[in-house]
Amino acid sequence: MAHDVGMTSRRGRRVGRVVTAAAVLAAVGVAGVVGFRLGERTLETAPAAPVVAAPVTVVAVEATLVDERPMSVEGQWGRAGRVLNRLAGTVTAAGVVPVGEVMAVAAGDVLFSVNEVPVVALPGSVSAYRSMGPGVVGSDVRQLQEFLVAAGYRVDSVDGRWRSDTTSAYRQWRADRLWPVRAEVSLGEIVFMPTLPLTVTPGAGLVAGGLIADGDVAFEVLAAAPTLRLSLGADGSFQLPVSTSVDVSVAGEVVSTTATDRQTLSEGGARLVDLSVLAGDSVCGPWCESVPTVGVSTWPAVARLKGPETGVVVPVGSIRSGAGSDTVVVKADGSTVSVEVVLQVGGDAIVTGVSAGDVLVLPDAVEVSG
Repeated sequence: MAHDVGMTSRRGRRVGRVVTAAAVLAAVGVAGVVGFRLGERTLETAPAAPVVAAPVTVVAVEATLVDERPMSVEGQWGRAGRVLNRLAGTVTAAGVVPVGEVMAVAAGDVLFSVNEVPVVALPGSVSAYRSMGPGVVGSDVRQLQEFLVAAGYRVDSVDGRWRSDTTSAYRQWRADRLWPVRAEVSLGEIVFMPTLPLTVTPGAGLVAGGLIADGDVAFEVLAAAPTLRLSLGADGSFQLPVSTSVDVSVAGEVVSTTATDRQTLSEGGARLVDLSVLAGDSVCGPWCESVPTVGVSTWPAVARLKGPETGVVVPVGSIRSGAGSDTVVVKADGSTVSVEVVLQVGGDAIVTGVSAGDVLVLPDAVEVSG
């Protein structure tokens, strides 16, 4: 029995060694597996390689740039003279426009009527100061003769002497207008004006049915056109170059003007620049009739400070400094091209040296609005 026990004990020890060795191998295997897994885990969490961002590019385009600024323009009629009435009586026709509005007057136009006698505007530098008829001699007669000839009536001698030919021409002129035929002109029936056509506004007393006296103001003669002045403000921070184009909107009509070198101050201290109406608009059109004859009116305007200019447009941010004073852009293929800025308006510029469709690379940290 003792032998058996010993044998059993020795076998037990062998079995124990095998188990122990297996346990050791198992432990080593587990450690190896754990080490491999840990190694894998370490590789998976290593920093990724840096990603190089693609360059930001823009495309050059064909476009038109213009630098415009909204402004405010004051309009005011200047006075060039007055038309005095020389017929006393009742105003039976007050003209074609009411008091406060303007009307254009040409040679031969009827201004108003007193006691149903028409008062006619004729060209002449010498004011009417007497009645005229056969035998009268003077510059006033000559002015009447010149008008009759210009109107198509025959006067043999335009010399300031009222003869039978002047009588015939004057009678025929009245007959053609369906007025009573007479051979003389009473004082007050004709108003000589130095320049015709011109623009007038009725006097305050020229109202149909009202009384008018000799010497009353029948009309005020206005300047050839209203004075337009652009307000620059009082602080002097903004300067408007001479000859800058300014489009003024008067009652829906656009009046093209340019800035002059004449400046005045308003009552509030604002600097006002006189505007010159461009040729073609100098004779008052419908816009003049929209400017009140009394006081100052205000109209919106747009000043074109730069342009319009058409060319290849690129963002200002795409332009870089080159060698010396040169300016350059970089194309998408990496080539550098010299450019010259023709016009810059805000963040855009018209340049030479590139073509529409060229792709340009923006420098780092430059943003372009969409």
